[in-house]
Amino acid sequence: MFQGRDGRGYLMHSATNLKLGAREERSLITGTHTVADVYCLGCNERIGWFYHRASDYSQKYKEGKYLLEREKLVKENAWKLDDS
Repeated sequence: MFQGRDGRGYLMHSATNLKLGAREERSLITGTHTVADVYCLGCNERIGWFYHRASDYSQKYKEGKYLLEREKLVKENAWKLDDS
């Protein structure tokens, strides 16, 4: 489990139905990283980020992976199932 902006998150090797924002240098708990925010294609909600580059050698395993925030992965809505 990893730490995102809004709580715990998952480090994922791949993800679908996403779009990347602009790259930026960001200071995170584990050091400075080059990241891009990741947005849901369906609702355009920011749901995490993509690691392009890690400056610290011990963090290189994150490069090319997504940090998806757990709280952002499930969206509740007012839809109802049709029982008929």
